[in-house]
Amino acid sequence: GATRPRTPRPPGGVAISRALRWRLGVEMTTVQTVGDIRPLTHRFPIAAFVVLTLVWSWGVWSLLFLFGGRGVLLEDPPALAFVIAGIGGLGPTLAGLLLTRWIYGREGMRALGVRLRQKPAGRWWLALLIIPMATALTPLLRTLSGHRQDGSAMLGLLLPGLALGLGAGLMEEFGWRGFLLPHLLERHSPLVSTLLLGLVWGGLWHGYADFFGVARDGWTFWLLIVLLGPGLLTAWSLILTRVHERTRGSLLMSILMHASISSSALIFGQKYASGEEELLWTAASVAIAWVAAGATWRALRPPTRPAEVRD
Repeated sequence: GATRPRTPRPPGGVAISRALRWRLGVEMTTVQTVGDIRPLTHRFPIAAFVVLTLVWSWGVWSLLFLFGGRGVLLEDPPALAFVIAGIGGLGPTLAGLLLTRWIYGREGMRALGVRLRQKPAGRWWLALLIIPMATALTPLLRTLSGHRQDGSAMLGLLLPGLALGLGAGLMEEFGWRGFLLPHLLERHSPLVSTLLLGLVWGGLWHGYADFFGVARDGWTFWLLIVLLGPGLLTAWSLILTRVHERTRGSLLMSILMHASISSSALIFGQKYASGEEELLWTAASVAIAWVAAGATWRALRPPTRPAEVRD
């Protein structure tokens, strides 16, 4: 058959496939670069995002060693430590916004704004209940096994949890699903893209954050890092990817879905008598998350793709 014409690459420009233009909402054909040589950020946007995010977050979080070692955020540190933790958490969104502006220009920033204002259809708001319902199963199961739960304490954490969740979503989702996921989907299947995002988000990025937020010692500490980071967040990523695709890349929905993760973690958080007990119930929580993620992944179908995915 006839060979399909490829998008032209004029001097100083980088061609963007139609699939990526569709996912990002960018209507232009090329991205202008400086001179006749494409900067590395334009040629390798995924690597550029990961490096910028980790350099910022890891660099800022490393200042927490001034106040102690692992688990320092749970040892009543000064308020400055939490300020540092928050500033470090801005890494994904800062990297996503910076690279969007640098690579795609004003058109890219406008498209990002459109995705931020894009509201899903009515029934898709129900997706915000999936992760909280799955997270709530852990305290429910602990109640059935004889552990008392303080319902009033959970209600008291409702507003702080919602505020924390919304803040976390804004600090991260302009990067994870505003920039990284669309670029991964340009090159890989939704499943592979999600697993890679889970490795970066839950393993490399959140793993280092959890180093300062987990209080256990020895092998229990490291197993909790793995379970809470790549274990749990990769499962949640499967749900977020499906919702992302079914809502045509709504950044608003990604932020709110992320908020549901952080809010649920605080509201339904548990206290344990020993590291072994915490490890057991954390593993149970991760297993529940993977069951919920698998069911969601199978139940939801990806959106209708453009007829011609690549140029």
